[in-house]
Amino acid sequence: MTRRPADGRRRLLLWTALVTAVLLLALPAVDRLSATVAEKRLAERIAARQESLVGAPRVSIGGFPFLLSAARGTFPEIAVEADAVTKEGRAVRASVELREVTGTGGGYTAASADARFTAPFDSLGAGLGDGATLSADGDGRLRVDREVLGLPLTVVAEPRLTGRTITVVPVSASFAGQPVDPAGPRISAAFAGRELVVPELPAGLAPTRVSVGEAGVTLHARGNEVRLA
Repeated sequence: MTRRPADGRRRLLLWTALVTAVLLLALPAVDRLSATVAEKRLAERIAARQESLVGAPRVSIGGFPFLLSAARGTFPEIAVEADAVTKEGRAVRASVELREVTGTGGGYTAASADARFTAPFDSLGAGLGDGATLSADGDGRLRVDREVLGLPLTVVAEPRLTGRTITVVPVSASFAGQPVDPAGPRISAAFAGRELVVPELPAGLAPTRVSVGEAGVTLHARGNEVRLA
């Protein structure tokens, strides 16, 4: 008779431990599912407000547990990637990293944001001559290759950002394997008038620099206290 209460307590403790273990195992899955739903809703919201996007953006909400961040109304990091087309028909891939994102008044505010807008090389060659190909030279500059009178011409140029204006400045060149003056009239004429004024960027981001990589030419931008509708 004295053992039955002890056995009951043991069974209760066993069931309690079992239920606790199941809940602990299920929590990450539930948390990830909740994050996935939130990422999808945010992607739909961004797509509805940015007409230049092609397809749905890809959103990733960082931080674990997501449910705790959601309860606090602050997320440590949100990353967004999207494909877009400019008014000139130029393809651009956008990548934005938002930090310390807080829900405020039906929208969100990020303490800081870093963005990259990359145009692939095949969308930048117009006006440089038939058969011109663009690539990265390995030193963060733009390489242009084409043929002139059946002989190879190579020009290495440096994209520069001044305020909101991007210029492409030839810094070295060779023709038929021999160095030529990159400031010569024919090369200068090919690059003349290729200035690009950066349009207003979303969420008040400001351009900071231009770089060249394997994916294309990238405009970097940054903002603080960025308001997202």
